[in-house]
Amino acid sequence: MPPKRNKNSRITIEDIAQIAQVSKATVSYVINDKPGVSEPVRNKIKNIIEETNYFPNSAARGLAGEKTNFVGLVIPDISDMFYANIIRGVEKTLNKKEYLLNLFTTHARPEREQQVVRLLNKSMVDGLIIMAYFITDNFIQSLKEREIPFVFIDYPPKDEDIYSVMVDNENGAFEATEYLIKLGHKKIAFLEGPEVAWDSKARFKGYLKALETHGIKFNPELVENGNFTKEEGYTATKRLLEKGEKFTAVFSSNDQMAIGAIRALKESGYKIPTDVSIVGFDNIEASSIIEPPLTTVSQPIYEMGKKAVDIITALINGETIEEKRYMLKTKLIERHSCTKI
Repeated sequence: MPPKRNKNSRITIEDIAQIAQVSKATVSYVINDKPGVSEPVRNKIKNIIEETNYFPNSAARGLAGEKTNFVGLVIPDISDMFYANIIRGVEKTLNKKEYLLNLFTTHARPEREQQVVRLLNKSMVDGLIIMAYFITDNFIQSLKEREIPFVFIDYPPKDEDIYSVMVDNENGAFEATEYLIKLGHKKIAFLEGPEVAWDSKARFKGYLKALETHGIKFNPELVENGNFTKEEGYTATKRLLEKGEKFTAVFSSNDQMAIGAIRALKESGYKIPTDVSIVGFDNIEASSIIEPPLTTVSQPIYEMGKKAVDIITALINGETIEEKRYMLKTKLIERHSCTKI
């Protein structure tokens, strides 16, 4: 007799195995029409499946070594529009290739990132696309041990055998800072992201390079951490103002913080761009509709997701990919948040 179940619960492969008194792997072999199961047992399992109206899921196929047709995407946050656009690029491209998306969020916590990696196996996904902050040698080794194909987005792995899709963050930041310098700005504040974020570090490097190229002395008092969020971009800008250090421009290493900075400056009586010019980074949708529309560095967010899917599906299918690191270009988008001085 089938085990008693809640009327709203769904029959599982464990239930089928329990009723048939066999292992889950045996049930999975029958579902996938694999050899190695005797005809009496095979027929018994098939009859139970029919009687219980069981519908096999991807995990059942994965137990027998079959493809699940799922690709996992690991990201820090789904509320940030940057990551939302990554998801769109990944999901739309996966659908065209007849794969489904399995989404995992880490909330930018190291323990959650490790937990996700420990959780995943071949019975859940055929491949992984990863955007994470706390990528260590142990993190990468854990991925390799699971023998699941994986590709990073926006992270430059030290291991040359690992696939990654990146944006030229340093050059994009250089161009943004140089744009402000050519408008006459010499006192340019910088809003940085999380200390562990590689892209924020690269953008800071580009900012410093532009100052140095144009003979402008770096002032560490003009740097504040906004943790890539609107709220903390707002408070970081308030801290800049409280210091009393004069600045005529702000380069924010993402648009979210730039939006928070605009609010903080307006509340403090500053006009944008008459008193302070601002440049962001990412070109999220909100950057074009705030007042004033934000000058920003556009990175091909959708294309990053699309390229990562092209790579991971090729790896899943055993295809050879010669180029392991793809570097995509940025573009400065001029709007109305900057002016000459």
